[in-house]
Amino acid sequence: MYDLLVVGAGNMGSALAVGMGNAEGGPKSIAILDHTLNKAQAVAARLPQGRALTELESADVYLLAVKPHHIRNVVKELPAGAKVISVAAGIRLAQLNSWLVKGGAIVRAMPNTACEIGQGVTAVCATAGSEDLAARAQEWFRLVGEVFLVPEKQFDVVSALSGSGPAYVFLLLEAMQEAGITLGLPAAMALDLARATVRGAGLLSQARQDDPRAMRLAVTSPGGMTAEAIAVFEKLRFRHQVLTAVRAAAERSQELSALAED
Repeated sequence: MYDLLVVGAGNMGSALAVGMGNAEGGPKSIAILDHTLNKAQAVAARLPQGRALTELESADVYLLAVKPHHIRNVVKELPAGAKVISVAAGIRLAQLNSWLVKGGAIVRAMPNTACEIGQGVTAVCATAGSEDLAARAQEWFRLVGEVFLVPEKQFDVVSALSGSGPAYVFLLLEAMQEAGITLGLPAAMALDLARATVRGAGLLSQARQDDPRAMRLAVTSPGGMTAEAIAVFEKLRFRHQVLTAVRAAAERSQELSALAED
């Protein structure tokens, strides 16, 4: 029996398996199951005791990292009383419980892909009676980043903010690089500058724990070049764009829950 069986070797399943499997105190034995064996083998090769599977086998805990429209069929194949951690976007605890044969322990989590390098953010909630599994899930997710206990009613917003958040940052990096290139910088230099700037700003915010508005104002001298750029962002309603994007992602999470029932 494996300590952990990860179903799904996509971006999230891979990040979690690699992050947890290579962290001290993580699951000692991890199996990866994916419909594409080569993908599962690639992940297993990055683990000290990883194994790629072609079919479901016995495990202490099953971590489901499949697309929302596939998860119902996967859950129904699990053994009675299975311990399940689901990271499928939009899928509710009540849905998982209704599909699981003869009950079991269920935890819902929403991590992000930075878990692969131990810098992830994960939201967690659980069904009543799943306290032991919830504690273990928190312990494992803390190995790969920060963990937040979140009421399920807030999960759609949290998923949209932190679960999808790395993609927003990568989009910002793309835009900063493209701006640098357009204004005459070599592509590699523009990307290196953008990456270092985003990394440094994030670490500085974390270290100071200050209000982001105060930190922004501290580096925005009246009449200066930064103020000129911020004025353009405000004119283009940057904050409204972020709000609209996060709201759209949260609404999509709700839609995914409904689609999983079809």
